[in-house]
Order: sequence, then structure tokens, then C-alpha cells
Amino acid sequence: MPDDHDDATAAGERWFDYAAAHPHTNVEIGGAAVVAGPAPSTVELHALIDVMRAAHPPLRDRARPRGASAAGPAVPADHLKEIALTAQGGDLALHAAIERVCAQPLRDVTWGMTLLHGHRDNEFALLLRAHHGLLDGMSLIGITLAAVREPGPPRRRTPPVHPPSWTSARVRALVRAVAGIALPAHAISLGPDRGRAPTGPTRRMWVHTPLPRMKAIAREGGVSINDVYLAALADALRPWLPDPTTGTVRVTVPLNTRRVDTSAALGNFHRGVPVILPCHLPTAAERLAATRLATRNIRISHRDPDADVLFDFLPTRWHGRALARILHPRRTTMVATHVPGPARPLELYGHSINALLPLMFLPAGHHLSVCLGEYAGTAHLAVVADPSLPDIDKLPARWLAGLDALEDAFTQPRPATAPTPSTVTDPASNNTERVTTSSAGQDA
Repeated sequence: MPDDHDDATAAGERWFDYAAAHPHTNVEIGGAAVVAGPAPSTVELHALIDVMRAAHPPLRDRARPRGASAAGPAVPADHLKEIALTAQGGDLALHAAIERVCAQPLRDVTWGMTLLHGHRDNEFALLLRAHHGLLDGMSLIGITLAAVREPGPPRRRTPPVHPPSWTSARVRALVRAVAGIALPAHAISLGPDRGRAPTGPTRRMWVHTPLPRMKAIAREGGVSINDVYLAALADALRPWLPDPTTGTVRVTVPLNTRRVDTSAALGNFHRGVPVILPCHLPTAAERLAATRLATRNIRISHRDPDADVLFDFLPTRWHGRALARILHPRRTTMVATHVPGPARPLELYGHSINALLPLMFLPAGHHLSVCLGEYAGTAHLAVVADPSLPDIDKLPARWLAGLDALEDAFTQPRPATAPTPSTVTDPASNNTERVTTSSAGQDA
């Protein structure tokens, strides 16, 4: 494999080892493209799969047992499934179907596509799933762009390269990294009585809001969009914190580690950075300011040539165990990721892609994970949760309410005609904010 994929290969193997050690945990990520138009034919979808397989050769392989070589190439039909949904079921039927599909992990292949149609006239969805060891969020965006024959993501500024020798700074970084996973930690668990997840099929929910709204808050607050996202999440999580609260809400935020020479490469180029969410602070302004201080770890890690020294030092066979240690529920409350996407609308077969809904996974023993995806001026929050969390269907609305509080603190008042955050609407309406929750948890 070319040198520019070495980092992706190493990070990917961690996830394959992690999944093998936690066979009841599904580590697939993905997204659903909601497209206006008639459903494509099987021949068209096979051609689309071939385009994606050409963009990233490992997509051609079948799944392989741990420690074994790839079991040979797959054919397009191995990656494709089709599901006809309840007629005119709308978003509820679509989201329930996504939830059911994601509850059945891929077996013979490490990625797959599912055509979902029938829930609304002249609309279909293509659900793409992949093992996290094979692809990360930016890679999913990359193959999506390849599928619609669009240019790939823009190149990123090059972070410093790893030093060639063991400097004192590198040794200190290794000591900090070892201490970070070896010393006791007390991350707050959001589950009831610190019970271990999963307790049943996961719940999946989505909510969206205009991206310019989040940009305006970020601009007025002097922070990043990621800070706005996490500060609203800190507010949204408050009802699920144990009482009395001891410990910290410690989220793992994946950081893109691509360089100029790997900016367009597909694979897994991420490492986790810990961030403490200031859920205990009473006002939105205080939470945003504290979040900006907390996320300095992300900015420092992006520039630090020694940030990944732990995995550089450890033998490859130990990478999966180190990842499991980092993601253990006593060390990490949840994973919160952010995937920037295309800034303008895309088309597939000449039809507009109305939305790209992100799909997140739930690490072993965890009760909640979230992902913020951006597409064509819209921010989509995806929530995946263990069903043992009470009233978890209220979390998307609470996140929107957290954005409301930030907006009130840092920008002009919203128009009186703005839709309420908790309104469940039909996508045919003109509302700009919507909370939609899947009913599959009740149907299962």
C-alpha cells in the first residue's frame, strides 16, 4: 500500500482489533443521501458502486477474519440491498428503516449500500455504511463526491511532520500519553445506575438547523462552529447527569490528521482528543467560553508533531487494546464527532440530494454518541443512544434549545415567526428547523 496510506492503515487496524474484541458492538459509520427523484435501477446502482470501489481499492475486498488476509474481491451485488418502505410513511418510515438496517451489522463485506424508497412520492434514500476501520467521516464524504463525480475535499494545510528522533519533547509527550490512559479516571456515565450498554437495539434520531445560524453565533462569540456545537451539547446533556454529579463529562472528539499528501486519501486518518464539557455552568455564555478553553486541546493536538506518539511507540498488536482503554466508559462519557461536508447542493443522476444524514456508532459500554454533519448550508445532528436512557428522544430538541440560548446571548433576537425547536414537521413544509425521531424502537 502507498506510503500516504500508512497512517490510515494503522488507525484502521486499531478499529478492526477493537471490533474483534467487542463482538457485540457495531462500529459502522455512514450516511444517508436523501434524493429527490425516482429510485435508480439496479444497473445504475451497480455502476455507482463500481465508481466508489475505483476511488478506494480496499472497498473491493470482502470482510476478513481477524489476523487473516482479505478473502478475495466482492462484486457490486454483494454491497447492495433494496428495501421498499411503507407507502407515504414520510420521514418516520425512512428513519425507522435506517434504524432497522443499522441494527444488522455487515458480515461478508466491510461496507454496503441500501436503497430505501416508497416512503414519499418521487424521493429515495441511499444509505451507505462502512466499518470504521475502513473509512472515517472525511473518507465517506470523499467517496460520496466521487460517486457524484465532484472534486474531492480541498487540501488541508500541512501540520508538522514527526521528528526523526526521540527529542525531550517527544519523551514528555509519551509520558503524558501513557499517564492519560494508565491513571484512574472518573468520566460521568449517562446510563442508569452505571449500567453497561447495550441493553437493546439502539435508538437513532436526527435534527437539523441552518448552518449560517451556527456561524453567526461562532462569529459573535469569537469561537469555532465546533465550539458552538459542543457548548449546545453541554446544555442538552444536563437532564441526564447523575445527581449528585461527581466526575466530569469527558467526550472524545475525533481529530482529522490528514497532511497535504494525504488530504485526498481515503481510509481512517483520525485520533481521539479528550474534551471536558462544562455542563455544570449555569449560562450559555459561560458554557461557550469554557468550551473554547476546553477545545484548546484540539487546536494544540493538531499542531503537535508528537500528538500520536503513543501509537507510534506501541507495537501494532496493542493498538486495539489502547483504543479500548481510551474509549472505556470510565474514561470517556461519549464520542462527539463533527464532519464538514459539501458547501453546495449535489446531484445524483441529475436529481438533487436534499440532505445527507450522518450515521454514528455507539462504542462498547456507552449509552450515547453524537455526530454533527454539514451539507449545503444545513447542520444535521445525528444521535445514537442506548434505549436504557430515559426520555432520550428529547435530546435533539434540547440541543436546538441550547443553540437558542447561545443565539440569545450572542446575536440579535430571533424573529417571532421562527419555528419552535421541538416541532415535529413534515419535510414538505417550509419550517427551517425540525426534530424527527425514529419509531423503530417501539416497532422492534
